[in-house]
Amino acid sequence: MIVRRLEPRDLDEVVSRVQRQLSNDAHRNHLLSPTFSAEQFADALRHASDQVWIAEERGAVVGHIYGALLESPEYGHGAWIGPDGASFDNGEVLAELYAEAGLNWIDHGALEHYAWVFDEADDTAPWYELGFARMHLRGVLALGERRAHQLPPGYSLRLGGTDDLPLAIELDEVLDMAQKTGPSFSLFLEHASRPEELLEALEDVEVHYYVVEHASQGVAQCLTFPLEARRGSFAQTLHVSAVVVKPEHEHRGVAQALIDHALNDALDAGFTHVETNWRVTNRRAANFWLRYGFRTTYVRLHRTIGSG
Repeated sequence: MIVRRLEPRDLDEVVSRVQRQLSNDAHRNHLLSPTFSAEQFADALRHASDQVWIAEERGAVVGHIYGALLESPEYGHGAWIGPDGASFDNGEVLAELYAEAGLNWIDHGALEHYAWVFDEADDTAPWYELGFARMHLRGVLALGERRAHQLPPGYSLRLGGTDDLPLAIELDEVLDMAQKTGPSFSLFLEHASRPEELLEALEDVEVHYYVVEHASQGVAQCLTFPLEARRGSFAQTLHVSAVVVKPEHEHRGVAQALIDHALNDALDAGFTHVETNWRVTNRRAANFWLRYGFRTTYVRLHRTIGSG
């Protein structure tokens, strides 16, 4: 087996491999979109050819890997492998590809490595053997009938805006503190959004900021926005994020009613699916979203170079 950079003669085979892989993912999980443009993907590979590695054995392509190098305040300088960013005939092929590509990423200062992988044991096992661990889950829900949970007496819901920036900052800090408790223990990660980022979100006409009030005080929130096109997601998909309820108002059905209202609006607006992400160690979030009806599709795996 040899590992080398992508060459023009490899394009058709890599595109075919990825198309089969994504089709198989969608067959195994109906919450994944099977839509795939071979032409667009081939163009993307051409533009990133110097960052795509090919595994070749006896003249045949047996795998590929590509990681986009990105900088993030929360996730650091990392290499990101999407659902279409790796294909391999077996774990040994992945190991050889990662050995070559990973060294290049490290040389570029990218010490955080992330991979979105279909959430089944056979799919994730080869990555675990390379030192990756589960980090975030992508949950998806298909929209159908309207939802009917009501807020408890004394609570009301409204759409917020830029005047709610102080409240958004306050509730974002509540969410950040929740991430730092056990078993997540995200003590050294900054999850809280910067005020300018929150203001930008509140100013965006496509973002809906839902606020739950009690005694004229904001006590819960969530943000929704149309999801940009990404591999495996349906075209009309809404993303739900920044869901938080102040601790003293938990266990009263506030979150359930809040999400019901947001998803009813999404259904009325023509969305067909909803997605959200949660950290695997955040058991409360996991239990809430799974009880609500979301089902996992991809898991984000993570490895920090130098930590194991």
